[in-house]
Amino acid sequence: MPEPTLKQNVTVANRAGLHARAAVMVVTEARKFDARVVITKGLHEVDATDILQLMSLGAAQGECLLLEGFGNEAQAAVDALEQLFLRKFDED
Repeated sequence: MPEPTLKQNVTVANRAGLHARAAVMVVTEARKFDARVVITKGLHEVDATDILQLMSLGAAQGECLLLEGFGNEAQAAVDALEQLFLRKFDED
């Protein structure tokens, strides 16, 4: 895999963590861009456009995740996903 264009740490701030609705929001946003975004929790790395992979992270409130963007629109994709985390997926 080529080197990521961009890396950004995010914290899961919403109470429910990265549950189904939040994961759908991540997938929907990630698919808008000409980029590949990988989300990492510890040693577990997943594709941001795959709902089942995202759910397998089991990311709970307070956990830190790493967003890595690859491709032409990596900056925009990572920025958009970071905003979802900062907005707590519009839950709180």
